[in-house]
Amino acid sequence: MKLSQMFGKIVESASGRSGYIISVNACENRITSITCADRDELEFDIPAKNIKSIKDTVIYSYAGHCGENEKSVRLGRPVFDCEGNFIGKLTDITYDKFLITHIYVGNKKFSADDVICGDAVIIKNNVRFLKSDVMKNGKIIFKRGTPLTDDVAEKAQMMGEYVQTNLKTIN
Repeated sequence: MKLSQMFGKIVESASGRSGYIISVNACENRITSITCADRDELEFDIPAKNIKSIKDTVIYSYAGHCGENEKSVRLGRPVFDCEGNFIGKLTDITYDKFLITHIYVGNKKFSADDVICGDAVIIKNNVRFLKSDVMKNGKIIFKRGTPLTDDVAEKAQMMGEYVQTNLKTIN
């Protein structure tokens, strides 16, 4: 599920308390809680372990205290590679069972294991970027600056341009 779809969702408990999501909190690569506000704008936290289902409405068992090491996840943070080059802004995050799996910078997708999040997002140096466009029959297949992920390598292999794609990541 995409994190951007969580913000503003209605939350309801069996006891009748309701509100809407204003923040998602995480510690390392795991979503630990969500911060909500009720109709009187009073904030309350819901630990991830107390969330029963996420559909049109988020159903939870009860609100409670959350961990101290967690940080609010904010979209729109600047993203840089390990050389300090600006890649873009963090546009979305996907998660599965509250484990962050990928981050998105525009249409570029990175594994959560390859990034460090803080006030800015840093792409680790093990991610290779294309130094020039990969072309086939005069058409650009992959643009310069595209990260060479498993998905991109698989597409390149299917198009018969695997070697060219890998060579274009070398300085």
